[in-house]
Amino acid sequence: MKRIVIVGSTVLSERLIYNFEETGFGKVTGMIDDFEPPKSIKYDREIMGKIKDIPELFEKDAFDYIAVAIGYHNRRFRKQVFDYLRKLEIPIITFVHPTSIVEKNASIKKGTIILSQCIIDFRAEVQENVFLSSRCFVSHHVKIKRHTYCSPAVKLAGQSEVGERCFLGINTTVVDSVEVGDNVQTAAGAVIVKNVPSNVLVAGVPGKIIKEFLKNDAGIDDNLKKAKGENNNIE
Repeated sequence: MKRIVIVGSTVLSERLIYNFEETGFGKVTGMIDDFEPPKSIKYDREIMGKIKDIPELFEKDAFDYIAVAIGYHNRRFRKQVFDYLRKLEIPIITFVHPTSIVEKNASIKKGTIILSQCIIDFRAEVQENVFLSSRCFVSHHVKIKRHTYCSPAVKLAGQSEVGERCFLGINTTVVDSVEVGDNVQTAAGAVIVKNVPSNVLVAGVPGKIIKEFLKNDAGIDDNLKKAKGENNNIE
């Protein structure tokens, strides 16, 4: 059985522990978190160390694979941790829940997590480090770009495209052939009926831009600065 370490120790980590172990996919042996004391216990798992400790832990055979459980509040940090792990050539988990349906000619890239009862349709492309919560529907020829986080019951109609580092709130709908830019957030229940530029918050039916972000600001808190203080390789 795969021995998995999770980066992060929030409720998202708890969800992944349950999904990995309940499905027999693997055993979570511990977590990595820069903001929790090493050797402390959360969700009956040990905090094995900080991000800077990952290379040494892997070299000592403490785990086989790693999963990124950094959520939608910290999407830039999520991206940078994932890219750091890729540089280290650490094996990153890709997980599709057995109740989800992925068409044979759909594309699921490394590090993507797909929870229960999702449908990934004909020639859909889900790029690296995407998170799809339960009951998402990704229709034919849809593209979801890297590091995007989809809440439960998100629906993406045919030939639509969602940019990098987006957060789509619960029950968001994107209609066919619409393009959503990078670093976009949507409120719960938003219906996107026309193209959306990057770095905005969209809400309502039909969806309207209600806030603009400075470039790269959405989804960032102090975690990135704190982690960079101890990890010079995180850019």
